[in-house]
Amino acid sequence: MSYVTNGMIGIDLSSVTAGTTTDGAGAKYTLGQRACGDGNSEWIYVQAGEAISTTTKEPYALAVDENFQAKKITKALAIVGHIIAVAPRQIIADNSFFWACTRGTNIPLRVAASCAADVNLWTTATAGRLDDTSGASHRVVLGIKIVLAASASTSAAQTIRNAIITNTLVPELIA
Repeated sequence: MSYVTNGMIGIDLSSVTAGTTTDGAGAKYTLGQRACGDGNSEWIYVQAGEAISTTTKEPYALAVDENFQAKKITKALAIVGHIIAVAPRQIIADNSFFWACTRGTNIPLRVAASCAADVNLWTTATAGRLDDTSGASHRVVLGIKIVLAASASTSAAQTIRNAIITNTLVPELIA
């Protein structure tokens, strides 16, 4: 696996490119390739295993499997132990290629309304949306917290808040 630094080669970490198959054919970069961005952020190049977002207002939490296929996180995907990431604020159709954030600060994340800051977040019945509510139908998603509580007055019972993603950096990126 190769590692790159955003500033050195000019990767656009917000870019999304169309794909037509689920096997990585036509990808600009190798699936699973990692990049370091500004502010010690880490990104991974993935392919959408489903339609992820239809507007730029849906930076959902993702689960990335061993083939670097990304899907909106659910309880079932959280239990399996996939890589946790956050989608960029872009329209992402099924099979599209994009960079997902696995570590960083001030990363936009869509959460449920009234979600508290600085607490563990949990999966919800809505794929990709996290909340501070635990329960038998939810699974904790460690390594992501929002920094400002979400308002209860937002439409569609969801809001976008800046998150801190504290997943461990890959050792090769620390050197």
